Amino acid sequence: MPSDVAPADTAPPADAAPPADTVPPADAPTVAPQASDPPPVATVWRVDPPTSRQTVRITNIYGTRWEDVRHPGNDGALTRHLRFGRLARYVELAQDQLPHVADRLDLDPATLTFRRWNPDGAVSAARLWTIVLPSGQAVVALTLDVTADPLETIELLEDCYALDVSVDGTALETYACERATGDGAACPGMVFEPERHQVVFARSLPTADAEDITQKLIYRSHLPYRREFSAISYPAELNRRPGATVAVGPYVSVLTGQQDYIENCAFVSAAQAVGSWVRLRWIRDEAYEDLRLFRQTPADGRSLTTRRRTLERVVNQLGNLELELSYSVESTADLEILVPSLRVAGYHNTLFDCMGLSAKAGTVGRMLQRLDRAIRADLTAIESIERRADEERRTRWAIAVGFLSTVALPITLILAFFGINAREVDQSLSIFDHHYLTLYLFVALVVALGLVLSFGLYVQQRLLARRDRRTPPPATTRTAVPLTAPIPRQPAAVPTPPRPHSTTAPARDRPGP
Repeated sequence: MPSDVAPADTAPPADAAPPADTVPPADAPTVAPQASDPPPVATVWRVDPPTSRQTVRITNIYGTRWEDVRHPGNDGALTRHLRFGRLARYVELAQDQLPHVADRLDLDPATLTFRRWNPDGAVSAARLWTIVLPSGQAVVALTLDVTADPLETIELLEDCYALDVSVDGTALETYACERATGDGAACPGMVFEPERHQVVFARSLPTADAEDITQKLIYRSHLPYRREFSAISYPAELNRRPGATVAVGPYVSVLTGQQDYIENCAFVSAAQAVGSWVRLRWIRDEAYEDLRLFRQTPADGRSLTTRRRTLERVVNQLGNLELELSYSVESTADLEILVPSLRVAGYHNTLFDCMGLSAKAGTVGRMLQRLDRAIRADLTAIESIERRADEERRTRWAIAVGFLSTVALPITLILAFFGINAREVDQSLSIFDHHYLTLYLFVALVVALGLVLSFGLYVQQRLLARRDRRTPPPATTRTAVPLTAPIPRQPAAVPTPPRPHSTTAPARDRPGP
């Protein structure tokens, strides 16, 4: 098949007309050459010419949730598989933030079968791509070169979008999944995701019917339409040149009259958009799963510790989802910072706007933030309950230790007294003899003083707490100005009558005697 890598030599054919800005106007005056004038120089192209491909190229991009896809490294760099012309150095500088080609397989067009479209030898080349995004998300692309009129490919577009395509008797998604599994990738369900986009590349369209053809291709139908109710966007920069027509819809794009490197940039842009779309829906699904865990946690009767650990795990996952949303979805919406090209950025921005990825990413981001706040509030309540339980546990231990201390203190004092070797201790008398009444009264007094001191401190604490509850917070003193109060007016100044003119000069101006 003709490779997606255009030849390095981009010189126009001999019979190609020069660009519009190099052709002199018809009414330009003719100037006779002078003897001193330099010899005439042949007209050269100032930019690369549009693609000269005679076939219609249809690139179908399918989103997947494949995991552990082998990263190709430098061998999968885009510049090794696609031509980017003057933009190649920007693509090389940003290769860590752009997709990589993990696998590329040329297919035999004779092995392809479709449900609605009868190719009858019209498919001249086919290629299957596996592209890995910087986030690790993989997308699959099927490129078909068709020798047919653009309107004759509508049924082919419908078959490719509905995955009614088989490769050698095997469904396309099964064939692609089996090939990726052989490289070590994990393909859950062996199916593609609903997110997909199709790009139709053509050399040119009839100027009179260009809008009608693009409308029918994007909507994949021959039905009539009303322009005022169309969801198709036309990037300004890509439609600036005569003969160029670029229309972008949420699921199909049409590009005609563009250079090959612009087509390749559109292919990369569409792959990024589909991968970001799949990633966004995965983040949304994970957020709803976290919401389900959050709602079920209070009702399952588990302990506070288990609830806290579950919610902490959910909060940690929400942080990871927010990071994934920022770097895998929101950051991919801006391609101009990596590839400074008006036409490339125009297509990329228009495609993301048609898909609504920026608005959807904002909605999912707010969902994650609000769920995070709700879970953190629940964690704060759980921590308060655990803190109160700890305080109650410490209070119980304090009461038990206080009771034991109250009982053990008098016994300790009494035993310490009888254990001393002094004359006040009579070995012949019982410890319950009235001779030791003074000792018992002293011990009782010490215990009573301790109880009175504890009770006094308790009463003081209760009084302070009650006073704090009854004392209103200090009000901020502000001077209230009624809204209807009249604004005082300053009295009108009374004009001072002019003084009569005096012929006598002031004293300081008078001449001396």
